[in-house]
Amino acid sequence: MALRVDGELISDERFYREFLAVTGGMTPEQMQLTSPADFRQAQEVAERNVLRAVLLRQVADREGLAVTEQEIEEERRSVWGSAANQSCGRGITDEMEERAAVRKAERHLTRHVPRPSRREVEAIYRANPATFTLPERWLVSHIVRIAEDETERQAAMETLRLAAADLKRGKSFAAVAERYSDCKGGGGALGWISRGNMVAEFEENVLRLQPRKPSEIFETPFGLHIALVQDHKPAGLQPLQEIRADLARRIFDDRRQGVLEEALHAIFNGAQIEVASEPEHSVAHGRGIE
Repeated sequence: MALRVDGELISDERFYREFLAVTGGMTPEQMQLTSPADFRQAQEVAERNVLRAVLLRQVADREGLAVTEQEIEEERRSVWGSAANQSCGRGITDEMEERAAVRKAERHLTRHVPRPSRREVEAIYRANPATFTLPERWLVSHIVRIAEDETERQAAMETLRLAAADLKRGKSFAAVAERYSDCKGGGGALGWISRGNMVAEFEENVLRLQPRKPSEIFETPFGLHIALVQDHKPAGLQPLQEIRADLARRIFDDRRQGVLEEALHAIFNGAQIEVASEPEHSVAHGRGIE
């Protein structure tokens, strides 16, 4: 369906594109056949997404929040990662311009939201110790060779013996992982893990290691490994000084989101939204969008 929002015509083609985005490419006919209840929900989400973007862009227009070419390019990069990708054309530029305008409108509507004071951050930290308590955790890297049969297992063992020899000669674990591991990139880093994050065979061999001392070759259902514990932290409350900035940002973002939702509620209630007929052929005709 096409809608007129405060006098502006929004085509049914736009609602249809948003429906596809919401459903990961499923058309209305497909979703109506497989899950009528999910179809209705997806239709409502798509409609609200479009109306939200249009109404916020109209706020930017009314407030004179002009969008620069640099901001359009930043939006393009946030979507495609690079301006070199296939992301040109008038339609794409218009979409990126609206996205940038929506961001500006959101900042404008929340411009008076105060940032939390140090005392507020400390009070929330003290009042919610369970939220900021972490389990015992290990910073782990590994070298893995995948083996699905005995032949591959023997080959994996030989490769990891070469890797172990390089480690004994003093080569860095990251460099050895990049050379020998089937999972390259990041020097074999797995990041911080806690009990229950990995399969039992991995945890049994790794979580008892001394930091910065490579393990012997061991096996799990995923293959053969050499692992290294880079660091270890006991369970406990995260120190406030380590999370103060992140906590302050989360508090501010929550406040800002609350103010934005209130503003959007008022904007939706004050908007004149009506069904409209389009001068062009309806692209949603026969596609299940009514």
